[in-house]
Amino acid sequence: MANIIIHCYYTGKEDVVCGFIEEMLDSGLRDEVRGEDGCMQYDYFFSAEDKSTGVLLERWRDDTALSKHMNGRVMERIQEVKARYKLETRVERNQLKE
Repeated sequence: MANIIIHCYYTGKEDVVCGFIEEMLDSGLRDEVRGEDGCMQYDYFFSAEDKSTGVLLERWRDDTALSKHMNGRVMERIQEVKARYKLETRVERNQLKE
């Protein structure tokens, strides 16, 4: 089985990045994603060296689970939240073979 690992880097002013992540946690959206079938990890982190960068670490069971997430209603709601913040986003995707 292959696991999909996503690193999503959010960059902007420190208070903006923090506000976005806080809203994701407080709104319950992070917990909704964690409850989706095939989600193995969905955690936010801050860079110790660059306070203007937050990182989302996602791990999905397979491409099917990730695709379902990306095309689902929760992702639409995440995009609505993200649109309120002026963040640059960079995504890295890796696949682990187990």
